[in-house]
Amino acid sequence: MISRAKDRLSTLRAHLNGNQNEPSMHVLPALTARSAALEQDFAEVLTPHAQQFLGRLIMHFQKDVEELHLARRQRQIQVDSCRTLDEAYATCKFKSAPENDWTIDPLPTILQDRRVDIGDISPARHEDFVRALNSGAQGVQVDFDDGHCPTWHNTIVGHKNLMHAARGCLAGMASHSTALLLVRPRAWNMNEEHVVVQGSVAPGALFDFGLHMFHSGVRLWKSRRGPFFYLPKLESASEAALWARIFNYTEVELGIPRGTIKATVLIESIFAAFEMDAILYELRHYSSGLNCGMWDYTASILSKFRSFRECTLPDRQNCVSMKSPFLANYMHLLIETCHKRGAPATTGMIPFDFSHVSPTERAAFVDKAKNGKLYEAQAGADGALVYDAALVPVVQEIFESVRQAQAMKRATLESLEARALLDLPAGDVTLHSIRFNLRVVMHYVASWIEGKGVVVVDHCVEDSATAEISRSQLWQWIKYQQPVHGTNQVVTIRMVLDLMTEIEEELPTSHVTFQHF
Repeated sequence: MISRAKDRLSTLRAHLNGNQNEPSMHVLPALTARSAALEQDFAEVLTPHAQQFLGRLIMHFQKDVEELHLARRQRQIQVDSCRTLDEAYATCKFKSAPENDWTIDPLPTILQDRRVDIGDISPARHEDFVRALNSGAQGVQVDFDDGHCPTWHNTIVGHKNLMHAARGCLAGMASHSTALLLVRPRAWNMNEEHVVVQGSVAPGALFDFGLHMFHSGVRLWKSRRGPFFYLPKLESASEAALWARIFNYTEVELGIPRGTIKATVLIESIFAAFEMDAILYELRHYSSGLNCGMWDYTASILSKFRSFRECTLPDRQNCVSMKSPFLANYMHLLIETCHKRGAPATTGMIPFDFSHVSPTERAAFVDKAKNGKLYEAQAGADGALVYDAALVPVVQEIFESVRQAQAMKRATLESLEARALLDLPAGDVTLHSIRFNLRVVMHYVASWIEGKGVVVVDHCVEDSATAEISRSQLWQWIKYQQPVHGTNQVVTIRMVLDLMTEIEEELPTSHVTFQHF
């Protein structure tokens, strides 16, 4: 312990006394215990040259990242300052590209088939990562965001496994694996607390992006298999423009042609939904399309308009699906926008996990998956994500079968009013819905404490996106004392605490006691 404290003090002194004209990156080793195996992985991943590259990248864009966070705070203040929900909704306006006649740059041939990616795969989970790579899917969402618990161990091991996968030498990876590596770095709200550059902690997004590009960017370019990315939780076209500058800077640094990097933007924010055309424009040299999910996006509506009681979501299991008008309009608009600009449009992840299901349950889940993705494919979507590899051929067949079919009539920028993206469904809050959300949150937090970024609850994978929508709903219902259907009660913190005590019995005994929180 004393030696680790001395290591940290030495690191901080070196930083404080360093040459301020040179970007200095320091890893704080005393923040976490490291095993001998992790020390070896650390030496392989964070080489001196890798640290120098990351230091330059982060230093170059640190001010831009700070301005991004300031802009987000100002936008939220604008909404919170409104007196009514209608006034707040009126701040949401469509933003189109500054030009009319344009498309994104042509995609490389290998990236044109977007039927199925496997999602939520943290590369720190070696077995899951290998299974996804060998699944026959078009791509694997190599996830440092929603499906990843960013402990120092997980992050270093994850980047080591990603490096090996890019080289085709990851243990267990089939030599004939054709799945593309589609890296999802952390969102802008996440920092890498173990790394300090010029006195500031490193943004997780730049750490994950930069480390992958340093180790594998040139190799993937030469093999014509990347580098490709998913970009999470953008909120505006200006944030897309920042990513375009980051891509251009990195390509110049590594000596690869402009436009080599390709990225699919996940439209997970209600604010971003109004700027999809402008987002594609800012990334037109780098875009591989847009993706629409469900729960992060829905949670963003609750979060951004949290000051208004009317913006409350009922039981989401019974009242919310991609056919709900506010989500259907969002999906149709995304598809229309993408196809107008020559970009792929993909939809969200089927969360089913078949590890411990009966044949009857499996058949029911497959039918539900087929119906949901057939609806999205007929709407014009080009592909989707799945969690369980068993669904890869099922979903591939659906999108292939309707690829040439006549798409359903879709909403357009001209015909869709802003309110169509904002009106949430009516419905009730039930004891079942309170318990369901609590179970998701508690199982997820317990899993997170164990260093796992996902947990399976009732045969569905839960990640930070579903945990967040569950948390958001519980917060809303307590704050606004929503009536509980079929009872004479309203939702209170006392009710939630009592249910937590009951649900806690489901959790393994090794977990913390939630009442301590």
